[in-house]
Amino acid sequence: MSQRTRNHIIEEESRMFFKKSIPQMWVYRDKHDDYGIDCEIEIFDEQGNPTGTVFWVQLKGTDSKDQNLIKSINFSSEKMTQFLAYDIPVLIVRYSSYNQNLFFRWAKNVRDMQPSKKSVNFKFSDTDVWTSNSHIEIIKYLKNQILIKQGRLQFPITVSISKELNNPKFIAPHSYLTIIKSCLANHKKYFSLVQRSEDSFLQIYVDSQGLVSSLCDLSLARMKITFQDVNNINSDLLVKHILVTITQCLFDVGKGDLGNQLIFKNNLLSFLKNNEDYLSSILSHLLEGEYFSTTVNELSQYFKENKHDNILETMMSILLLSKRKSFDDEKLLIIENFLEEQLAIAKLRENNLSIAGTLYNLGNFYRSVGEIDKALTHYIEVRKYNASYKKHSYYLFEIGGLLFLKGKPSYASRFYQKAIELKTNHPLAKALLADALLYSGKYLQALEKYDEFLNEISVDCPNPDEWFLKYSCLKTILQNGYPETQTRDSMKANDFVEKGECEKALEFDLLDSLAWYNLAVTEIKQSNNITAFLFFSISALLDNRDCEAWTNATFSGFIEEIDFSLLVNVIRTAYFYNGQEYINYVYESMQKKNLKPEVLNTIIELIDNTVEERIEEPFLLRNFFNENEFIEITMNSNG
Repeated sequence: MSQRTRNHIIEEESRMFFKKSIPQMWVYRDKHDDYGIDCEIEIFDEQGNPTGTVFWVQLKGTDSKDQNLIKSINFSSEKMTQFLAYDIPVLIVRYSSYNQNLFFRWAKNVRDMQPSKKSVNFKFSDTDVWTSNSHIEIIKYLKNQILIKQGRLQFPITVSISKELNNPKFIAPHSYLTIIKSCLANHKKYFSLVQRSEDSFLQIYVDSQGLVSSLCDLSLARMKITFQDVNNINSDLLVKHILVTITQCLFDVGKGDLGNQLIFKNNLLSFLKNNEDYLSSILSHLLEGEYFSTTVNELSQYFKENKHDNILETMMSILLLSKRKSFDDEKLLIIENFLEEQLAIAKLRENNLSIAGTLYNLGNFYRSVGEIDKALTHYIEVRKYNASYKKHSYYLFEIGGLLFLKGKPSYASRFYQKAIELKTNHPLAKALLADALLYSGKYLQALEKYDEFLNEISVDCPNPDEWFLKYSCLKTILQNGYPETQTRDSMKANDFVEKGECEKALEFDLLDSLAWYNLAVTEIKQSNNITAFLFFSISALLDNRDCEAWTNATFSGFIEEIDFSLLVNVIRTAYFYNGQEYINYVYESMQKKNLKPEVLNTIIELIDNTVEERIEEPFLLRNFFNENEFIEITMNSNG
């Protein structure tokens, strides 16, 4: 018969003791199957009504008599990282069989975790002992967290200031608390001091090294100076350090409006310019708020006055470019002016790498706002200051893209081909080369390149349906006698389309979207639905923003003779380029056809279940260290 170990007995004791300590109205649920979580607690109010508030508990029992061992638990860094990653708050509870009591702290209350270390010594102080009022502290803590997450934090923010007691090596003298309280007492518009941490949204913990601000553990920020420096700086400067530290927490929990008020109503931007550690940590937030233009203009002037290259200049350029899609025309103009000023600064410093990098950034900017000529001019000028660009596949690939947009597909194909030879890692390289060949009138070569691309396609390829559809349509028309090559003449093709001679138009330009659309309409009238589906699909592919063509291709595809996978290709490609606008157009068109509600709902449900999330291509930026070495930064196009 197996015997229970002391560890098992302690574990059971700790569960029973903790369960007995919590209010009877709270629901305790064991979670034996969850790694590292022992139980779940759901809070009910005194009337027995559910509050919707839940937290998890990690219980650790000990029968040691050593008070130091009782008040500490060693966790692996991996385990602590796991606790911190949970959305549900995790309470760490220490049960002492010897003392017959509990200590408790929230896992996210760790303020000294060092990623480089393999373990974390989680300490408790005498103030962490479970008492008859501890459940009230827990309720207030969780309620405040919920209010912060809901965005309901407003000035004045309740603030508690206390000693950091969980690190005995750095216990602060009480005078430090007095200094901090004095600093915040003069800012009653923003802060309201309270005694107990459970009554505050903002907790400031003071140790001998400095202070940490915390918004109920949802965000932590440590002041960049220590109290050893306090005697060497005046009180006004200390206040600025404290305010900026608090601001970091406000930005982190999504209260950019409050953070910006603290920064700009207290003239802290000048302070930030001289304290780049702070500035780099909140720069992204400053560029999203109502003080966008002030931030850009003041920092631009600061960079002008700084004679040396500044990493913040590069960081700011990256942030501005990555956020460009969320900016209006006024902000885009400010970005353009900033980048032009950066170029002027780089030229004054005679730093060729900076000049090339700024020209490249300007090229990226102009490309993103559709000014293709300006983008191409800046990209080409880059080579004057850093010749190594032309050896990089990404640079040739981007030149190819611009030439294609400029209506020079033949030239674009050469740059794409060279980029591929230099082993570009762009997932669509061969597909876009096929596009360039297609628009150059080299239809058979384009088909071969589409085929090559599809045989090598990766699982993470964006919008693969477009390329399957292009391949299928092009292959079909070439098999039906349309030319394999052509010197395209869009002007003559347009003339014949206007005359209603659409087949004649295709003899001059096989890529005339309107000719294919009109031919599809004719096929529909003759009940040639398969051919109509093909022609509408080709028309839509050639003018991918034409929701009417996509809608007609969709309707034409709802017949048994059409391979369902092709209909899926049409629906997904239409949605990729037009989003909800396409679905709305389909719905409105069906209403006009007076379809029965059940038919309409079936079609819309099918489309909704078929479309996939539109994943835009990430925005790539490169920062050169020297002529050949650079770092590539991948960012979402919305920042």
